[in-house]
Amino acid sequence: MTWTQFSQQPRASELLHHSLLNHRLAHAYLFAGPKGAGKKQMALHLAKSLFCPEKEADACGACLTCRRIESGNHPDVLYVTPDGASIKIDQIRALQKEMAMRAVESRHKVYIIEHIDKMTAQAANSLLKFLEEPPVGVLALLLTEHSHAILPTILSRCQIVPFSPLSAEAIAQKLSDAGVLPGIAKVASHITTNVEEALILSQSESFAQLRNLVIQLVHECRQRNSSPLFSIHDMLHKSDKIKEELPLFLDLLILWLRDILYVQVGRHAHLINSDQQDVLQGQALAWTKAELLRGIDLVMETKYRIERNANAQLALERLVLQLQEG
Repeated sequence: MTWTQFSQQPRASELLHHSLLNHRLAHAYLFAGPKGAGKKQMALHLAKSLFCPEKEADACGACLTCRRIESGNHPDVLYVTPDGASIKIDQIRALQKEMAMRAVESRHKVYIIEHIDKMTAQAANSLLKFLEEPPVGVLALLLTEHSHAILPTILSRCQIVPFSPLSAEAIAQKLSDAGVLPGIAKVASHITTNVEEALILSQSESFAQLRNLVIQLVHECRQRNSSPLFSIHDMLHKSDKIKEELPLFLDLLILWLRDILYVQVGRHAHLINSDQQDVLQGQALAWTKAELLRGIDLVMETKYRIERNANAQLALERLVLQLQEG
């Protein structure tokens, strides 16, 4: 991977690449942005770009040096993650000791700290002193999803590099590249902005099962002599992880009802469940726009109530009955 391949984070990649080219890297950067935005990947690429013998101000990704950094086996690149729930002062002290030593294979040393916001107060104060007087040639790359939880004094010692969430299109493409069916990839990309979570979701059996249940439920809510409550009871009693899966089920239901609405107003290019267009066309005949809009509101209200510990079974039964009423 080269800097040009970070197309989803153009501002961050351009800033770092130009700093490398002009030999004007800051001594500390804070990569701030949501989970799955590529902060760790870019931090590793920056470290590789400092050490790679094949490219100037960039990394080939294939040489021994790049591969060692990627695998965490380069002596001049240290990676720190929380020990349990937090980053502790002993970890920062060990880091400082290592960074104070002469670089083994070049004139640079790099340390990457993930979840910097999870440092204990002692660890944060110890790191602050290190940031104030960094050894020559040492580069700090601090990663966080919650920059507001970091000491202002640490923030002031770093150049902040903001990361934006990946677009749904970019996530869907990454899932498709990983072998996920395009239809499933598109739906998963609208559930989460985290590529890893989207991949896990799309590859799980429950994801496809829950979407099929959504399609069945919406169909039954508009059929005479049908009982969608049976489908809900069946779902509640068959799954051991139903409490964990309920938010996903309700998100899928919102996306499905919204897609029916898009079919009715002719916005086919906006369909999320585009692989089910024929089914959506059929169901669009059974709902009015007003019913769909009310249905989306009801699902969102149900999700809100369950998140606040309402009885899941009663909340879902109430939702189904309200959807049946139209």
